[in-house]
Amino acid sequence: MAAPPSRVLVVDDSPALLDQLAQVLARDGYDVRRARDGKEALRAFRGDLPDLVFLDLVLPDMDGLELLRILKAPRGDEQFIPVIILSAKSDIDSKVRGLRIGADDFLAKPFAEAEILARAQAMLRIKSLQDELRRARRELEEKQKQLEEQSITDSLTGLRNRRFFDERLAEEFRRAQRYADPVSLMMIDLDHFKAVNDQHGHLAGDSVLREAAALIRASIREPDICARFGGEEFAVILPKTHMSGALTVAERVWRELGQKKYRIGAEGKHLDVQVTASIGIAFYPARDVTGPDVLLKLADEALYRAKDAGRNTICLYQAQAYRFDAGQR
Repeated sequence: MAAPPSRVLVVDDSPALLDQLAQVLARDGYDVRRARDGKEALRAFRGDLPDLVFLDLVLPDMDGLELLRILKAPRGDEQFIPVIILSAKSDIDSKVRGLRIGADDFLAKPFAEAEILARAQAMLRIKSLQDELRRARRELEEKQKQLEEQSITDSLTGLRNRRFFDERLAEEFRRAQRYADPVSLMMIDLDHFKAVNDQHGHLAGDSVLREAAALIRASIREPDICARFGGEEFAVILPKTHMSGALTVAERVWRELGQKKYRIGAEGKHLDVQVTASIGIAFYPARDVTGPDVLLKLADEALYRAKDAGRNTICLYQAQAYRFDAGQR
């Protein structure tokens, strides 16, 4: 499929010169639009961006240099649109000022047909190279974003990974200290998960992990940060959340995980498996919590207390051990 012809906007208040330029360009296959003053030029330019502009610096309704400044002003799309200014041979000052403002070339009156076409072709070649460079830069930026996203995402569950978690925990702890805000940390471990892998295979285990991750993500707030900590263990950072709020979130997650039935096997030959969870919580501000590493250590200790207490429960770390009996709620 042939590419559409390049769009060229010609701006000149002289009907004779306007016709000359337009006819020469049209015969060479360009899609030519005309404008006799600045207002017409702006309407044509903004309505459908041209690929190239020929601009006379002497216009009846506005200064051609001011119009040039508008045409060459930065745009959000960063698209390069070359402008060739038209000037008399003797008007060196306007020519120099136009080039300083941003004009890409100039064409001295009177015009020779070969020169008109040569200038147009040269500017459109530059535009083509600029457009290709812009596309390549955008593709590179998109690939960089994808690589960065992959570097902080757990490939199995789609949650954030341990690297991202460590960075955000330090960041949220610093923010909590700076603004005297609370922050809580919840560690979640799927109970007896090894038995799922041993009895049903690792593919079944992976399926359970994916569904459990999605369930945890759906059970917390948008600002909360959920990550796969490792193996069958998950971590949730709860910014601006006191102990009572963290317990409420933990109970919701604990109930949802405990009630979930994971379907294992193909249709017609499957079974439903339930996997409970143990949850440990630590929070700041609290005695002895002096940094993110301490907060993580105490949340992990609370998790092990929950597991030692028989699993399928929630444990809140305090200087004096406190076990939250979620089953009684």
